[in-house]
Amino acid sequence: MAPARIGSIRREKEEAPMDAGAAELSLAGLLGIVTCAMAITLAVRDPPPGLDKNAYLFVLTGAFFAAVAGIIAVFRASNNPRARRAVRASVGALAVVVGLSAATLLLW
Repeated sequence: MAPARIGSIRREKEEAPMDAGAAELSLAGLLGIVTCAMAITLAVRDPPPGLDKNAYLFVLTGAFFAAVAGIIAVFRASNNPRARRAVRASVGALAVVVGLSAATLLLW
């Protein structure tokens, strides 16, 4: 009788992390989509005066691919707790895109 109880406790512990953090993952996926959209929007516009066009596009490309990696990590993180670090790292790409967006507005 005791082994069945231990097994049920183990199953409960294994099932709990799968549901934990679902809101965090959906928010990270939304941030990744917003980052991709902002990077695409900034890429089709001309860079502000004073910024090198190649460097501007290079940074936007990096931010876009970091956001795509973050979106992919959201789907993988539901089954892999170690992949959640990649989800948190995609917030940096959003900060870069928001900074470039502010620079575009201020230097225009």
